[in-house]
Amino acid sequence: MNFKELESEQKLRGGYYTPQPIAELLSHWALAGGARSVLEPACGDGSFLRAIYQDMLRSTERAGGATPALRTIDAVEIAPEEAARARAFSTRLRDLGVETRVVNQDIFSWLGNNHKQWEAIIGNPPYIRYQYFEKEQRAIAEAIFKEAHVPFSRRTNAWVPIVLASVMHLAPGGRLAMVIPAELLHIQHAGSLRCLLEQEMESITLLNIRAMVFPGVLQGIVLLLAVKRSDRAFKPLISEKAAMPAKEAQIQIIEVDDVSSLDQIDLECIGAGTCKGICNTGGEWMLGLLTGEEISLLNRLKKHQNMQPFAAIAQVDIGIVTGANAFFVVNEGTLRRYDLAAIATPMLAKSDLIKGISYTRHDHETNARAGKAVYFLRFPAKSLSDLPSSMVDYLRSGEEQRLHTRYKCRIRDPWYVVPYVWISEVALLKRCHLFPRLVLNELGAHSTDTAYRIQMAPGCAERARDLTFSFLNSLTFLCAELEGRHYGGGVLELVPSEIEKLLIPLRPTSMEEFARADALIRSGATLDDVLDFTDPLILGAGLQLDTEEIAVLRAAHRRLLRRRLRK
Repeated sequence: MNFKELESEQKLRGGYYTPQPIAELLSHWALAGGARSVLEPACGDGSFLRAIYQDMLRSTERAGGATPALRTIDAVEIAPEEAARARAFSTRLRDLGVETRVVNQDIFSWLGNNHKQWEAIIGNPPYIRYQYFEKEQRAIAEAIFKEAHVPFSRRTNAWVPIVLASVMHLAPGGRLAMVIPAELLHIQHAGSLRCLLEQEMESITLLNIRAMVFPGVLQGIVLLLAVKRSDRAFKPLISEKAAMPAKEAQIQIIEVDDVSSLDQIDLECIGAGTCKGICNTGGEWMLGLLTGEEISLLNRLKKHQNMQPFAAIAQVDIGIVTGANAFFVVNEGTLRRYDLAAIATPMLAKSDLIKGISYTRHDHETNARAGKAVYFLRFPAKSLSDLPSSMVDYLRSGEEQRLHTRYKCRIRDPWYVVPYVWISEVALLKRCHLFPRLVLNELGAHSTDTAYRIQMAPGCAERARDLTFSFLNSLTFLCAELEGRHYGGGVLELVPSEIEKLLIPLRPTSMEEFARADALIRSGATLDDVLDFTDPLILGAGLQLDTEEIAVLRAAHRRLLRRRLRK
């Protein structure tokens, strides 16, 4: 967990400044629509103002001295020293006939008291977690969500309400040009924002930059270039499932290697309606990374008689929430030192404990001998005075670490008795690197909240082994890339609602097939080696797909995997 008091001032205000080539591209495209007024919601030290100034100089030279359309710029910046730097460009822009106002204020407060519309809105909105917002910022952000009729989530980030407000304050036919985290494409809590953009924009282009742009930040970015519909004023989002306007927004995703490659983009075709993209996605923008052939095959397989969503086969719930895994999950040395063996049971707590797609007694014993923390301590619901002295000593050591004051612990009575302890047939680690995998819990170990517990649905009670094996295929892995969220360093995370959407081509699995797949993964086989074995069985024999169709799915998955890993 991250704590506000431990974060840097830069991170708390989301101050990561835009490389000049990006500022120049976005500014040029935004002004090319003939905008007379511009808003920059978080101008920093003025990189976009600089870009606008330079673009206007070039435009004036090309036009033989003619004055560009731009007349006013409103720029907002919360940091006084950065606002002062940005004001250095105000005089230069005024010399070109552009009234430029740089306001030293929080963008949430400023927008909350402003009902103006602008013909272009540009910038790099701050990336700040909701829990780091000030009280007033939270209230205004929530009001923006409410006005747009977009469901509010405490998982949100500052860029989301700023983009929402920008859509509302953008004049009909206006242009929105922003630097946005790449999670815009897939993060669940931005789904309604994506739907609103589809509803309000006539064209949406995303330039996906593969390379990392901001030093020290493991967050990919996209450049959002969108043209607002010119035929009507803003309308709040009615429903994520509501019918889109008659003229559907075209969504196009263009892959760009790095910032130096931006000069190869043909900006004239963006927003001109000449580039065919996907449309009416219902907020599923990750589909824009697929080809037409891949989307067609995926849609056909969703209706296949042997295909089921994960939710029809099994239920997904969080694992055991201890509140302090390092205290409640221990190794053999700690068991012996405090004489805790009587209350210890096997526990899965970390991914490095799991080598294959099954967890057995042999795995547990191997991990235990290696000194790994694989024992869960189930303390009895008794007062300290009724517990053995060695157990009390261990609990006192936890209190010395102030564990009993942690939220999950302090709401329990006594604090050391962990509730809702269960064993699941199958486990799935919340996060992975190359690919997610189910683990058949042959030992019957408990699992912490680093993994999900999977319980088979009625009618599938005897199919845990089939599900674990059938999960290992290019189609399901492709769905995981489309549904999941991505974190720094290429980590893929799936939450229960996303797992339940995954397509599973469930098929009967022999003991020999399961053992072979388990052995391959334990041996460190490559992903291709694993799929070379499983795809022909699961997708070929199971779904009757031919080798070309399997290759289409494999290529789509590999491309999205490489994108996530930034390769």
